[in-house]
Amino acid sequence: MSKQIAFIDVETTGISSKNNEIIELGIMLGEYDKNQIIRVVDEYSEFQEPFFSIPKNITNITGITNDMVYGKALDLEKIFSMLQQADSIVAHNVSFDRGFVSKLLPEVVEFDWYCSVRQIKWKEFGFHNGKLQQLLKAHHIDVRYSHRALDDAKNLAWLLNFSNSNLGEEETFISYLMSKNPTKKPMSNRR
Repeated sequence: MSKQIAFIDVETTGISSKNNEIIELGIMLGEYDKNQIIRVVDEYSEFQEPFFSIPKNITNITGITNDMVYGKALDLEKIFSMLQQADSIVAHNVSFDRGFVSKLLPEVVEFDWYCSVRQIKWKEFGFHNGKLQQLLKAHHIDVRYSHRALDDAKNLAWLLNFSNSNLGEEETFISYLMSKNPTKKPMSNRR
């Protein structure tokens, strides 16, 4: 029986969800069946103008400028609708992404989130670390834009469709991740 998984990524003005803001959010909703993502169900990507100017170091990393986000706003109803359709949400650093997304939509903290950094022990599978860009390169996944929300979300989905000799027969990184328990909700957001 197939399920839907939302792969999500945010680009932000800094690393603290308490003090910084989302400037871009991307979601790829994928259909999961037979241990892999078999098709894209829906996609969403949009900029959001922050209250303060984007720091220069963030523009250097993401390529996102103040002009690009000017007047833009996230469609919170669309985001919530997509996340509600998902049986699970996957982010490459859940504590980061969930922190920012739940600031906008507090209800999503209760959803089942999985972390492809902490819940997959990449070193055990022969990789130096769990950095997304290095894992994509190691798997020969063509990266058009790094540190752009929808591209990173989609590339993560394709990365997790791969298998490894250290995984069980016919198992993929996504099936390995889905065999884990969802990450724990942050203490401050538990009901």
